Amino acid sequence: MNANILILVVFIAAMYFIMIRPQQKQQKKRQAMINNVQAGAEVITIGGMHGTIAAVNKEAHTFDLDAEGVILVFELSAIRQVVKEANAPVTTEELTGEAPEVNESEADSDDNQEATDAQKSEEK
Repeated sequence: MNANILILVVFIAAMYFIMIRPQQKQQKKRQAMINNVQAGAEVITIGGMHGTIAAVNKEAHTFDLDAEGVILVFELSAIRQVVKEANAPVTTEELTGEAPEVNESEADSDDNQEATDAQKSEEK
């Protein structure tokens, strides 16, 4: 009888560590993401809408989503994923839409590498 109780306890402990604990960790991670969201962050809602957070109202648990000039109000729980944090540094390429300038020595080494790669592919 003691062996049966021991097997039951081990089975319940295994179920806890396999099913319940990972789900609780994932839930805590999601809640932390929602609590730390700020205006300016790019998000995707659970409905699939992409946009930038214009404002966050912590008291009402809502946020204003700017989707190409249209402001929509959602519950904070409607955030599925934060694509880019609000305080993430913006690169020059994102601002201008152009690739950053490369100095001549880097450009020459890239050209030499491309020529070497082309020669290798021709030999095959």
